[in-house]
Amino acid sequence: MVTTKSDNKTPKVAILNANPDPIEARIKERFPNLPLLVSDNYDAMADMVAQERPEVVLAFKAGTAGTFPRDVILGTDSVKWIQASGAGIDHWTPWDPTRVSLTNASGIHGDVMSEFVVWAILNHQLGMPVYAQQQKHHEWRKNLLVPATGLTLTIVGFGSIGEEVGRLAKALGMRVLGVRAHPKPSPAADRVVGLDALNGVLSEADYVLIVLPLTTATRGMINADILAAMKPGSYFINTGRGGLVDEGALIECLNSGHLAGAAIDVFATEPLPAESPFWSMPNVIVMPHASGDASDWNIRVTDLFCDNLTRWMAGEPLKNIVDPALGY
Repeated sequence: MVTTKSDNKTPKVAILNANPDPIEARIKERFPNLPLLVSDNYDAMADMVAQERPEVVLAFKAGTAGTFPRDVILGTDSVKWIQASGAGIDHWTPWDPTRVSLTNASGIHGDVMSEFVVWAILNHQLGMPVYAQQQKHHEWRKNLLVPATGLTLTIVGFGSIGEEVGRLAKALGMRVLGVRAHPKPSPAADRVVGLDALNGVLSEADYVLIVLPLTTATRGMINADILAAMKPGSYFINTGRGGLVDEGALIECLNSGHLAGAAIDVFATEPLPAESPFWSMPNVIVMPHASGDASDWNIRVTDLFCDNLTRWMAGEPLKNIVDPALGY
């Protein structure tokens, strides 16, 4: 695996971002003499990488039409290190770790995503959608508020983000159960179990959060059987990836009442197609893959990149190197 720079030359760096000016300015503050190549769209980025042959790539999802230039970037043999803008890197797989290192932005999204999850729990638990409808119709009617204290949250994918969610949930007085491939005790959970115990902790949960990465092993993991194992009347939250979930089975569980509702930030097809049933389901909150997007998230990613670039130029190991066998 390539983890450090092979010589002491200043690398040529390519940046992909829909609004690259603040990113470029932030990098120039740290590296005023760094040769930068900047693109605000996929097609131009592909052409630029092929022609200019950078050694390092900082690539955000540009939010523009067209195909993300994965194949061109990974197919350009000058590229030795890619910094991804998110924790999830499924849009980069597969890649050859002996030729190029891929680092992700794990750790920068934890605060805002955990706050979103806690909001989703309280929004549902305190009946805020009901009050929103009453306000819409000018109705003055009190409803009893049922606190989240004492309820159970199961977090499937108990990594850095999952632990931050657990910390906030425990501050609310909730019981937290974590699920991860390699379980270990955590102060942010009452219990952490392995994937072999998933069905058991799902049956205990009033709320279930999915915050897994999308890998070959996890694709379609949340299927009809897993959803059926969830406690009747529980609430489903997905901030991981849409490809983790059998969406047809999820819709059936929501329509049948087996699940009370859902807050979904990620979908198998994004943007979510206009004909998707999720849009019109009264017990579903649709988010446009935005639960981890703090107002300054681009700058956070850029600062992480700059820290890693300092390591790269000093010949030191990079932070957040992704193991392609694990997907994180």
